[in-house]
Amino acid sequence: MPHIIVEYTESLGSSEDIAKLAFALHENLAAQETINIHAIKTRALPVQYTVVGDGKEPDKMIHITLKLLPGRDDALKKTMAQGLFDTARKITHDDRISISVEVTELHEPSYTK
Repeated sequence: MPHIIVEYTESLGSSEDIAKLAFALHENLAAQETINIHAIKTRALPVQYTVVGDGKEPDKMIHITLKLLPGRDDALKKTMAQGLFDTARKITHDDRISISVEVTELHEPSYTK
């Protein structure tokens, strides 16, 4: 815990590109306040079909979900989300890729590891 889940357009890049992105996101989050690198679980999942916006441009997207246990304030969550967003933008080098980040809280009473 925490979890970084990256959903990305299947045709976005090579497995090396995606691995580089996942590692960079993992490292970025590890540098944030209250985070222990040994607890982070990062994974990337290709999405076969995507439509972004009006569907006329190349439909490339990355959506990053950060799942955390409750207790962090909104300002810290925003800092974490922005860090992940900026990292993804820097790694991809392509402004045509729609990137979004969402921070969600895990249900602590039922989360088991």
